[in-house]
Amino acid sequence: MAIILPEIFAQAVNEKLGVSLRIGRVAYNATNDVDDGAIRNAGETIHFPTINRVAKAVQVVKGTPLVPDTIDMRETTATIKHMAVPFRVFDVEQIQIKGNAMNNVVEQVGTEMARQIDADLADAMDQEAVFKVPTSSDSAITLDELYAAIGYFDDNIDTNTFAGIIINSRLWNSFIRFDEFIKTEYGWSNQNNGVVRDGVIGYMFGGIPVIVCNNNTFDETLNECKTYFVKKNSLGYIFQRDISLKEQYEALLLATNVVASSLYTTKLLDSKGCVILRKTA
Repeated sequence: MAIILPEIFAQAVNEKLGVSLRIGRVAYNATNDVDDGAIRNAGETIHFPTINRVAKAVQVVKGTPLVPDTIDMRETTATIKHMAVPFRVFDVEQIQIKGNAMNNVVEQVGTEMARQIDADLADAMDQEAVFKVPTSSDSAITLDELYAAIGYFDDNIDTNTFAGIIINSRLWNSFIRFDEFIKTEYGWSNQNNGVVRDGVIGYMFGGIPVIVCNNNTFDETLNECKTYFVKKNSLGYIFQRDISLKEQYEALLLATNVVASSLYTTKLLDSKGCVILRKTA
């Protein structure tokens, strides 16, 4: 007999996952963009269909037929990862797996899965982003460096086109010292900037959320922070298999092994939709 109802547990973990994701908030779920059959039977890779070139406007000349341009579709692939979180419940503790203890297990599993997905999303940006801004410090950031990041997007800088700015917690101190971030008389500052709510420390440039996340935003080898400016729909993820639960009873241990697992992939779909700021950029 199962000690945990798989459907209820998986639903609870998925709900916790949505809350725990930080970088995942600036990414979009591209699962619906891919044929369901292809997702479920994709093997080790998933294909993301994206548009490489759009049609161009041309001037109409009377009596001259128009020459249609061709939309160039390209498929970019991403490797599927199989992620699992194993844990063990002894028979003597089984009765305690309900109630608050169960909530604690769900929170731990959901948080750990979110941490890994966030880390993989950061890796996708590290590997494929074209635009990078060198910072003068490994653990601080300046307004001029943020301006330089925005400058890479030319005139496509409408605030509502940005998904967010991801920063390591070491940079929180820099942001709360910016007058332009905390003082409303500067025009684009929000009244409650600096007050952290659900990982968001405030809004930059009139409405771009600044999200604190320590999942793979600090390079332990080079000892430096990584900051990400991310455009909407440029970073994506796909779940090939939703979170599932399997149990195995160990009679000699009088315990049940439980494994929560999922198959997913992450991808920077637009290599020019992200700017990375770091000292060694």
